[in-house]
Amino acid sequence: MKIQFIVVGWHMNQPSLIEGLATLQKNNPKTVDVFWSCHREPTQEIQEKFKCKLFHNGGEECGAYDQAIDYLNLSEDTVCFFLHDDIIIKDWNFINVCIDLLSKGAKVVGNCLDYPDNFDPFKSYDTGITEEFDGKQFIDYVKPENRHLFTEQLFIKKVRPSFICMTYQSVAQIGGFEPRKEALIPPTVTDGRVHYRGSKGLGKYGNLFPALVCYKMNKVLGSNNIAYLSNRYLDSPFVYELGRGEFDPNNPMT
Repeated sequence: MKIQFIVVGWHMNQPSLIEGLATLQKNNPKTVDVFWSCHREPTQEIQEKFKCKLFHNGGEECGAYDQAIDYLNLSEDTVCFFLHDDIIIKDWNFINVCIDLLSKGAKVVGNCLDYPDNFDPFKSYDTGITEEFDGKQFIDYVKPENRHLFTEQLFIKKVRPSFICMTYQSVAQIGGFEPRKEALIPPTVTDGRVHYRGSKGLGKYGNLFPALVCYKMNKVLGSNNIAYLSNRYLDSPFVYELGRGEFDPNNPMT
């Protein structure tokens, strides 16, 4: 069995993650591989310790994950860990726990319980991520080959994109991550404010793109096959998920 870590390269400043992954890879060269899918220039440390590639900054973490799986040659039975690089690792035994959950029938494992959503793929934004998407429905952000899956409003269990564990077979079954390439647009900076076109910040598409992926997880893999390491938000006994590099005072690390 091969274990593939795919890490979004943006903050690149969490020692518990960087040092732990480097040690894990060094001690398990035949079974563990680490790849940093970078949306900004990787640090010298990342370049020295890991395989990495700088990709076009679009689609946030979902774009980085999709760029990575298109680049890597993964076999169906590869266990993939898709991670933000601003998570704090408390206990590396999460690897064994996730693999055990997959062996017992889970198709997706998240770190923490996320808020569910009654997702409507036919809802629209008046102002899209580019002019091409003005007035377009959410389904129009989806890759053409996956749009047949978005047939109805659906109550979905969600998995935060900070931490997702799946086999590559399951990733392939849902058609990878979203959005389609025309929506892989980087945010802009106006007067020091980082935002997307027609948006006050990054949440608009930072929430939409993962929701599109979660819709496919529920529709194709089944809501009953989504598991979590914790029923707390952001935190589990294994991993704490920072929010854009910051602690959430309402959800402290235990």
